[in-house]
Amino acid sequence: MATNDMAQNHELKNYLDSLIIHGVKLGLHNIRQLAATVGHPERGYPIVHVAGTNGKGSVLTFLNAIMRKAGYHTGRFVSPHLIEVNERFLLDDLPVDDETFYAHLAMMKRAAHEASVTPTYFEMNAAIAFSLFTQRAVDVALVEVGMGGRFDATNIIEPTVCAITTIDYDHTQYLGETLEQIAFEKAGILKKGAPAVVGDVPLAPLRVIEAQAQRRGAELYRFGEEYHVAPGGDVLYPRISYRGLGMEIDDAPLGLSGMHQVNNAAVAITLAGLLRETFPRITQSVIHEALGDVRWPGRLERVLEQPPVIMDVAHNPAGCRAVAAAVNQCVTVFSVSSDKDVAHMVDALAPVSAPLILTQYAGGRCLPLEQLRAIAANYPHKAFPHLSQAVEKGMQLATPEKPLLITGSIYAVGEARKLLVDHHGARPVVF
Repeated sequence: MATNDMAQNHELKNYLDSLIIHGVKLGLHNIRQLAATVGHPERGYPIVHVAGTNGKGSVLTFLNAIMRKAGYHTGRFVSPHLIEVNERFLLDDLPVDDETFYAHLAMMKRAAHEASVTPTYFEMNAAIAFSLFTQRAVDVALVEVGMGGRFDATNIIEPTVCAITTIDYDHTQYLGETLEQIAFEKAGILKKGAPAVVGDVPLAPLRVIEAQAQRRGAELYRFGEEYHVAPGGDVLYPRISYRGLGMEIDDAPLGLSGMHQVNNAAVAITLAGLLRETFPRITQSVIHEALGDVRWPGRLERVLEQPPVIMDVAHNPAGCRAVAAAVNQCVTVFSVSSDKDVAHMVDALAPVSAPLILTQYAGGRCLPLEQLRAIAANYPHKAFPHLSQAVEKGMQLATPEKPLLITGSIYAVGEARKLLVDHHGARPVVF
């Protein structure tokens, strides 16, 4: 790459990073202005739109594997990223290359200036994704909601199908303090004429989703009603049997560990079933084969064997409960962002942690170590001011029967991942 190009890309990256200061702005004005300025690229392809507290990325990863196995070209927009921002934009399984990414960023920077808007970091990335998928002429775009749904920047799209994976407590300062309020925000992605899949959701928030679906004219396909699932296998190697939409899938292996992935796979299968009319190469045999091909960084991902090290991006109580159920006993390195329900996350992880090692990742959003220690005061724990120190201690204590688990934040997992690759020869999942 020429020196001038490198300098220009560095300047563009600094511009994108500068948008982080604008934080979260729930609303559609900025993204609508950006999209209109560049000719509404989000209208150029079928879209699958997925909201939910947890499981969004895993659902889209399973669905992507199905679409790819059937021979279709996919574009996937997910967030946040582990290491590099390019990871948010996946074209046929691979992150977009730097040259293409920065070309679209430059175009969207000009569009923001022309439209006289100052987008947030997420709004800019959503606009880049829509533009990129049009330029690459994808057969289908798989789009993950950033937060909530109703006022999320992705919600300018008209999806072919959509899904709500789970409803639990997260981002309550923006989405509401009750599950019903959170469900109302996520149900904002439902659109007239677009079938919607609902995962394993508690009854009270499910009733909210049902009411919104009726009001908006969206047909629902609900877990345990329109489709049914039987889990099999074990935590490391789960399997799924599925009935729904005229499909019968028996004892299919899943490529992601953790029994919670059975429900994520079920949502993906149902989405695939609903897409068969538009994408006729999707068959039961394709689905069965594809589910085992899935790899997704940071989801109960085993990055080292000696000592055993597992990473998971669980960042709320429900995610931590799922991880705790999967690992049984472990040495846990835990670092968390300050806006999370930290007490309930610690409550979920502490009983399976021997020991619990508290630390702080590098970044302004991290909960300071002393505050974390105060929250975890009722549980035995160790504490280190730097994540690298905590990881080193965890690796010393880990055994084959008691692996090291690094969790609590995608930012902590990203930092630890780089540390283990650079200094310990880790071979994590690659895109």
